Amino acid sequence: MTTISIPIKDPVTIKPNVLGGTPVIKGTRIPASLVFDLLQRGYTFELITKEYPSLTKKKLSAFFSLVSKSFDATQTKAV
Repeated sequence: MTTISIPIKDPVTIKPNVLGGTPVIKGTRIPASLVFDLLQRGYTFELITKEYPSLTKKKLSAFFSLVSKSFDATQTKAV
């Protein structure tokens, strides 16, 4: 079994007083959905971190580790 290490605990946070409870990347006011939109538009990690300096490579890596883990068939159960 493969172990995935997430370098930041809880890389996505939801707080009612931050963007009305929209899920954001921890330590920023950047919606998690924006990161997916940027990737869909062809942005690279380097361009994202340049355009959004608060989104460090460490934060992005933690976010994508979490997302990747949520789609891992060996880790999830059918509902």
